[in-house]
Amino acid sequence: GPDRGAPDAPDPGDADDTVVPVDGELRGLWVTRWDFASAADVEAILQDAADWGFNAVFFQVRGVGDAYYDSTVEPWAKGLSGTLGQDPGWDPLAVAVEGAHARGLELHAWMNTFTAWSGTTPPPVSDPPHLLYTHPDWRQAGADGTPMAWNDSYTWVSPGIPGVREHLLAVIEDIVSGYAVDGIHMDYLRYAGPVYSHDSWSEAAYAAALEIDPGLTWGDFQRDVLSDFVGSATAAAVAVDPAVKVTAAVWGIHQDVFGWGGTSKGYDDYYQHSHRWTEEGLIDGICPMIYWPLTDPPGLRTDFGALVTDHLATAGDRHVYPGLKADYADFGEIAAEIEYARSVGAPGVVLFAYSAVADHGHGPALAAGPFAEPASPPPMPWK
Repeated sequence: GPDRGAPDAPDPGDADDTVVPVDGELRGLWVTRWDFASAADVEAILQDAADWGFNAVFFQVRGVGDAYYDSTVEPWAKGLSGTLGQDPGWDPLAVAVEGAHARGLELHAWMNTFTAWSGTTPPPVSDPPHLLYTHPDWRQAGADGTPMAWNDSYTWVSPGIPGVREHLLAVIEDIVSGYAVDGIHMDYLRYAGPVYSHDSWSEAAYAAALEIDPGLTWGDFQRDVLSDFVGSATAAAVAVDPAVKVTAAVWGIHQDVFGWGGTSKGYDDYYQHSHRWTEEGLIDGICPMIYWPLTDPPGLRTDFGALVTDHLATAGDRHVYPGLKADYADFGEIAAEIEYARSVGAPGVVLFAYSAVADHGHGPALAAGPFAEPASPPPMPWK
């Protein structure tokens, strides 16, 4: 790729000035399924994470209804062997859990939740069968009830279908019971867009809900469906392991309370009421994906600071870990965002993603600067 500039060298004085929250700070790193192809890759990534001052890794184990671990519920990912359902001869999650714990890192299993396939043809036969091989009618449906087309981006399954929810809870239980993970981290925990999902199950459930509450809007119904699922997912995970931490990556802009205009909003466009999830304690923490810089002056359109503050305002006693984009050529922006998050009381941050930190050479700057003083992830007293 083009030369994006060398990272700024950290000021040697930075380490002395670093203020770390006394009760701990989550320093998370997202590791995507594209970042590794072998056990040696995973070990190298974990060593980098430890060397750079991180204390938690969000390691992707599910992309499109498939498994980057030995699952009883879903087929091995095509991304590992080239063939859906084929055992690749190694277990990425097993390697990641053992390697993370050996280095003093938390390991959170990161799963894409409602994205279920990618490709213009349906999933092939596999053992266990892919959920959309068995149930192609589980796809999210558009305004006219037509299921989403098979496509090269993502084909999504509908949160409004009981079988979908049951399947996903089985996936969560399978991971937590089979591996000593420190957390379950859910991504794509939303609808595909504002026109989805008018599948027959959702339409029938909405009609039944209207009988009880005639004023219920379709949007509020769908937000309730997702919020109820989030509570169920948390309950399913902690029923297996009471200590496991359940978190979600959520849309960076919840609602446009700022009057910016022209932005996608989690609440309105994807029926994702993430502020309710923290306020009501339906989940242990959220990671809003705030992949925009701090603005000067503060509060301009998509200002990182304004968005962090907005998500923290409804955190209740739960955790909000702002998600930072690491793909800045200028390390100063990353350092400033971490400092801002600390200054307003965020209990940690998560950087997206390993490859961006590595490509830009930001790791040593993190270790010498914002992460120079060691920290442990913050306690969750309610667990």
